[in-house]
Amino acid sequence: MEKSFIFPSVFEEDYRDFEKVADSFLEAMRIVNFKDKSFIVGELALKEGHSPHKFLNSSAEDIDYQLLGLIGLIIATQGTYNKLILTVGFPFTTYQPYRSGAIEFFKRSHEIEFDTRTLGGTGTEKVSFTVQEVDVMSEIEGCVSSIRNGPLKEKDNFLIASLGYGTFELALSSPGGLIYRTTHSAPGLMYVVNRLKSDLEKKYYLSLLTEQQLERAFQRGSMIINRRDTDLRELRSKALRSYYNEVISPSIRKKISDEDFYRAQKIYLVGGGAMYNEIVEFFKEEFEGVLKVIVNPDPNLAASKGYCQHSVEMANSRIKPMDEKSSYTCVGLDLGNNNTVITVNNEFFL
Repeated sequence: MEKSFIFPSVFEEDYRDFEKVADSFLEAMRIVNFKDKSFIVGELALKEGHSPHKFLNSSAEDIDYQLLGLIGLIIATQGTYNKLILTVGFPFTTYQPYRSGAIEFFKRSHEIEFDTRTLGGTGTEKVSFTVQEVDVMSEIEGCVSSIRNGPLKEKDNFLIASLGYGTFELALSSPGGLIYRTTHSAPGLMYVVNRLKSDLEKKYYLSLLTEQQLERAFQRGSMIINRRDTDLRELRSKALRSYYNEVISPSIRKKISDEDFYRAQKIYLVGGGAMYNEIVEFFKEEFEGVLKVIVNPDPNLAASKGYCQHSVEMANSRIKPMDEKSSYTCVGLDLGNNNTVITVNNEFFL
């Protein structure tokens, strides 16, 4: 059975003693003795941290990538599985230089220690697991895989626009693979959040909020400033319109030809940005009569689901028939700049 888990991609170094703060690990993640430091992560970092953060488009050499990645794999074990078949991904622009480093980091045995007191426990607990096989895909290929091999079973040519926080990516997909001439990367939704921040700072002092904290307020459409509830929806709509006009539309004009539009009569929107109705409407306005605009189901999970499908393919081709299959699970890890998404499938041999 396939399951997906998600947590905010933020962390902060922290040495406080916590009592129980939540009933689930996803809301109470505190990692100890990681490179001789302790960290609160995800929802707990957003609630208890002073400056929860993540580096933008980090590699496997960076501590945030290592920390968030291993926490994602703890979640993937589900307290049961200790052998993982893993696929991870990177934006198209960093996929080639970061690929070998990710494989080297993940493909081995790992042990990570977490604080159980945040869940009502009495101390710390260690989790051990081994990544038996690992591969790396580009994010856009992961999303294409989820569209072609998931429930939609898309067989035709299509354009795909991946609207991530760090990166906007574009490509034309045929049943035989990507048309590489059409692939393109540009700034993601961080462009919009920074635009919103600049507009707000003309009127307000924002108390040195991090990009990740502002992004959460951006999603909600409101935030408390100077103890007053401030509606951000109008500013957000303007910032999204600016982003579409200045980044998305020019990218499509630059990379997609009239002949490409003839080949593909539909465009799939994936990534967290596809969850904003404004952006979807901007696509429909521009391409009415040219392209059918389709928002992929659960667009923020698309890359992780595609990675997991690839892990299933690896498992069925590489795991020996005599191995104890009950200890294995297949994992797709999308370590995003906004959220980390983990998709697992432990019924791949059935």
